[in-house]
Amino acid sequence: MALDISVKPASSGSELTTFMKLPWKLYVGDPNWVPPLFFDVNNKLNKKHNPIFDHAQAEYFIAWRGAEPVGRITAQIDDHYAKHWGPGTGQFGFFESVDDPAVARALFGTARDWLKNKGIERMQGPYNFNINDECGLLVDGFDTPPMILMTHNPRYYPRMFDEFGLKKVQDLLAYRMDAVADAPEDVKNYAEMIRKKEGVLIREWNLKDFKNEMARFIEVYNSAWEKNWGSVMLTERELMAHSMELRYLLDPRLAFFAETKNGEVMGVSLTLPNLNEYITQLNGHLYNLLPTMWYPMVVKKKYTSCRVFALGVKAEHRRSGVGAVFYYDTLMAAKRLGYQWGEMSWILESNDAMNRAIRHMGGVVYKTYRIYETAI
Repeated sequence: MALDISVKPASSGSELTTFMKLPWKLYVGDPNWVPPLFFDVNNKLNKKHNPIFDHAQAEYFIAWRGAEPVGRITAQIDDHYAKHWGPGTGQFGFFESVDDPAVARALFGTARDWLKNKGIERMQGPYNFNINDECGLLVDGFDTPPMILMTHNPRYYPRMFDEFGLKKVQDLLAYRMDAVADAPEDVKNYAEMIRKKEGVLIREWNLKDFKNEMARFIEVYNSAWEKNWGSVMLTERELMAHSMELRYLLDPRLAFFAETKNGEVMGVSLTLPNLNEYITQLNGHLYNLLPTMWYPMVVKKKYTSCRVFALGVKAEHRRSGVGAVFYYDTLMAAKRLGYQWGEMSWILESNDAMNRAIRHMGGVVYKTYRIYETAI
């Protein structure tokens, strides 16, 4: 006789540990899964530590079959999303489940009911916890591992989303680009023309002035992405929480600011070495090493791939063409540093201009992530 499925909040410390460790059970035999780092997941789920909870609330749920954990999900409401896009939308995330539609239905239903009881009218996701974090369900491109700070899931997840009645609301595209080939000649010529015409200065990030560089980054981020679908403003506290991580993740030779002749910041481009090439070997553990010890050790390793993590231009400079200069300079830097290929991700499928530009540069969509929605 099959045991009934129950879904309960993960309220105790041991239950939260069960919530965090569930993927290690579900992804056995998946060579493309990259185990997340325990300390990173713990920090993100810690409501006292993660500054997103200055403006958001969430509940964590575990699905049980008897005494066996078989799935998990979060339900969350972000006040900053509501202020920007209007009230009525809640999110779900951190979804994991065994291949059993009954488990998925129970998880989605529990998240839906929690949101409904909070007065929410529609449920959207997956977000871990909002669009500034890892988000989207992988629906195409299961045959390769994810890039740093991107998601991965089994092939059966999209089916379970569909069966519950969740509908596509937006696709997020990941492009693969060869870092060995030369840029198209017209792209090179256009970038050099814009550099001279607009007086654009491209400079590397100054790690000795990192606090101010991060302030410049958030200035561009909140301007460049403000009107993008689903965007949520980054707060100063959230910025500071990410600062230490980015300080030790980025390679300044792949991180650029664009400035005018007068020193005004026009835009930012941030490309990260694909640390997943190394993290996958750690199985979630850092063996009590401090981030200040292991991040430099990791970054100094030789990587074959990198990810264009953020590329944005402030609203008033959007028509300047500086994006083409970023594309070209990033490609040239990656070639000099010996990278074989790079991922540009993620790009909203509705961002026609960006998609055209990347395809013209030689980028090919090789992974697709999906955001779903359903009325409550």
